[in-house]
Amino acid sequence: MVGTSAEELLRNAEKKASATGGWFSSSSSKHEEAIELFKAAANKFRVDNRLTEAGKALVRAAEMEIKTGESDFAANTYYEASKCLRMTDPSQAVMAMDRSANLLVERGRFRQAADRKKNMAELYKEDPHRLGQGLQAYEQAANWYMQEGASATASACNRDAAVIAIHLEQYPKAIELWESVAAASLGSNLTKYSVKEYYLNAGLCYLAIPDIGAATRAMGYYAQQDPGFPTTAEGQFLHGILQACEHGELDAFDQRVHEFDRMKPITGWRASLLQSVRKSIADEPDLS
Repeated sequence: MVGTSAEELLRNAEKKASATGGWFSSSSSKHEEAIELFKAAANKFRVDNRLTEAGKALVRAAEMEIKTGESDFAANTYYEASKCLRMTDPSQAVMAMDRSANLLVERGRFRQAADRKKNMAELYKEDPHRLGQGLQAYEQAANWYMQEGASATASACNRDAAVIAIHLEQYPKAIELWESVAAASLGSNLTKYSVKEYYLNAGLCYLAIPDIGAATRAMGYYAQQDPGFPTTAEGQFLHGILQACEHGELDAFDQRVHEFDRMKPITGWRASLLQSVRKSIADEPDLS
């Protein structure tokens, strides 16, 4: 194979893959040879930085591994294919990862399946048209991580999912996720410090809906779960924003945001979220 081109290896692999056996060899042995040839072709394509061709050759190898009953090998080969494809053909990379995840689930390997779903979510997140799929993939990964006792990784996935939900303006879903992350964080001294951030994010989502009554009830619930929350900068900021929304006071809202921003700069998705909250105040009819 040393002097054979990637294209020639690929042609030979396809011939072996379609073989039905003969007098001196079985179809299964031909398929095993095809797998080796597909992988050899993929390696040569990778040397030449032809990653799309490499990924497609590995997908063919995985398909043949399934035919020969080697599902464990196929799950890994699909994953290798996805690594080649993710830079050149993200949609095909996602397909390969999904097939890998499905095979891992069939084998009861949920921790590794969760890793694949998380990889899928990261790719979806890069495409503004597929954020909804990214949200679903992060949630599925979080569920599987939780089942495997990887609670910290599950929470990280739920945080990423919550941010996507905010971008999609799916505020009830974002609230559910932030409150879930907060609940999971309360039981550990290592993570309890971050609960105030999660409660603030959830509270702002209530106000972005806008649902002031639910936000008020949520504030009471957060104080029950974490008695120290109302005295934190985040708790006081949320309370002040809630009051400004309740009374329709844009100046008070802007002042609260300015004061908090000086302590803890407001950037990115949280800045966008606060813009949504501000808009809900500005759109309120003046009944005076």
